[in-house]
Amino acid sequence: MLKFGKKPAKRSRKSLCLGNYLHTSAVAYPAVKAWERPIDYLMLANDRIGCCTISGFYHLRMNMQAVANAATPLVVTDQEVISDYSAITGYNPNDPSTDNGANCIDVLNWYRQKGTIAGYVALDQGNIEQIKIGTFLFGGAYIGFNVPQSMVDQLNNGQDPDWSYSPSDKASGEGHCVTPVGYGRDGLAVISWGKVYRTSWDFWNAWVDEAYSIVSKDWIKASGVSPTGLDLNDLLADMANV
Repeated sequence: MLKFGKKPAKRSRKSLCLGNYLHTSAVAYPAVKAWERPIDYLMLANDRIGCCTISGFYHLRMNMQAVANAATPLVVTDQEVISDYSAITGYNPNDPSTDNGANCIDVLNWYRQKGTIAGYVALDQGNIEQIKIGTFLFGGAYIGFNVPQSMVDQLNNGQDPDWSYSPSDKASGEGHCVTPVGYGRDGLAVISWGKVYRTSWDFWNAWVDEAYSIVSKDWIKASGVSPTGLDLNDLLADMANV
């Protein structure tokens, strides 16, 4: 059965905010952008354990690499995901009671401290234009949302979730981490459980409680800039001081 695993959003005073480095009115970005690629995103153990925060992180990196450096795909195994999940949360594969999920920001900080990524910037999840800009400039986003009860019911009934929005839906108490890799006027594309799903901005506004863009070498082409021509030097300099 497909699993969730995101703990409630936790804020950090040290998080850099994208809004401090740009204003939406000053950024030219397309109304529609699809960064997703025809690659096998894999389940990455999220059908067995609540490691969505780890799986989502690797899904984003896999997609960034596929766009910026297609000739050298990022290969990730279930064992790598489980090993990272154990290191971050104390999960013991031999003790199911230790499978308790993780906070998105703890995961990002762990990978930053390891040097896997240069850092991350927080996005204002209530500002759809900023979400589009972050997704466009950084090749995707890393987000957490409160799972609606309808999605839990669908999974309990053996159905693939349809990600639909209903104003009468209730929060289930579960949390999930996914990777947006494209957007349009009516909604966005997210990677979860090894595939790309489509959902609406209404769904986003109702349930998403945290969003980040990551700064990673996966998004840097051999020329030294991103596929969108973004020079990250100033941002990277600030990240080194966080």
